[in-house]
Amino acid sequence: MYISRIQIKNFRNFHELDVELGENAVIVGENKIGKSNLLHALRLLLDPSLPDSARQLRDQDFWDGLTRPLGKKDVITIAIDLADFEKDDRISAVLGEPA
Repeated sequence: MYISRIQIKNFRNFHELDVELGENAVIVGENKIGKSNLLHALRLLLDPSLPDSARQLRDQDFWDGLTRPLGKKDVITIAIDLADFEKDDRISAVLGEPA
């Protein structure tokens, strides 16, 4: 199983990110480009050990380009697509489409 796509909207330095990934991916970039923000977004979705206090998003977690004060339509979206999980019946039972 691997993450095949990441979509992030209005989270920290990401206005709109939509990237497709292969089975192997490496995150590389200059300082202050958003590597840690990308990993934090993934942790929000995937890390059960992340405390609830770290899941409480604050005003500063919204993309700076949004007009302040924030409105009800201003939302943060973080989504991933998982691929190649069908081979494992246990994972497929949880993630797969109902028959």
